[in-house]
Amino acid sequence: MSEALFKSFAIVGAGPHIGIPIVKVSISPILVIARPTSTNTSALPADDPNLKVVRADYTSASEVSAILRENKVDVLISTVTLVFGGVLVQNILADAAKEAGVKLFVPSEFGTAPPASGLSHEKYDFAVYTKSIGLPTLHVYNGLFNEFVPWLTALTETGKLHLVGKGEMPGSFTAIPDVAGYLAHILTTQPPSRLLDVEVRIEGQRATLLEIIALYKGSVPVVHCDAVPTEGVVAVEVRTLLQQRFEIGGASCGWNPETGSDDAELARKDNLLWEGHRWLTVGEVLGL
Repeated sequence: MSEALFKSFAIVGAGPHIGIPIVKVSISPILVIARPTSTNTSALPADDPNLKVVRADYTSASEVSAILRENKVDVLISTVTLVFGGVLVQNILADAAKEAGVKLFVPSEFGTAPPASGLSHEKYDFAVYTKSIGLPTLHVYNGLFNEFVPWLTALTETGKLHLVGKGEMPGSFTAIPDVAGYLAHILTTQPPSRLLDVEVRIEGQRATLLEIIALYKGSVPVVHCDAVPTEGVVAVEVRTLLQQRFEIGGASCGWNPETGSDDAELARKDNLLWEGHRWLTVGEVLGL
């Protein structure tokens, strides 16, 4: 007998970067749980009969749990942001999901596999927590979003590409539409047993930061530096640490922090779950 697929989905943190793109790729029916003050919902489709929006206090496990239970949610997807601390509410969301009988929790990863310390320690701690309460999770590792290259290098704010280190180590890049589409595809086509308590690693393009910068063909200045500049730039420490992670090879989805080694095949091992898909390049996404 074939295994029944997941049927109902909910997402929290539906912001403009990855949350709204996930909603728009036809995971249906899907429930968007938004904060009471969120204005991001204005960007959601207004005429989709398979989309429902409710508002809730993310810090109230009982409130979120009641919503999940009422809507019989199988899969809860979190896209809260790490950079500004939003990922810290995930413990509460996990408690709510566990209480409501949610079958799978997709945490806000969408990056490289986190080490036990450093930039991504909150994600590591969350993985430990969900295991301790017996909540099945699906972790999606995709490297850096293609769209984030201007942000990573502070090009957006300064008009210059800032490169920390030599930029010679390869990393993983995947476009936001590809990540959103991939998640929607596997959640609606793969049997639950294939997705419970697993990590999937995808890679749209493998490249060094030097190769990515070369796509600009000298149209903007390149600044070699020890850290991203602070004037007029937010989250400087995060951007600098991310580039430093590139410098040691840790921005690849195939990076193993325990051995300090990178496996190019491991970095894209789960691309095959979306057979026949053509992945967007950084150049295509940025129009270079």
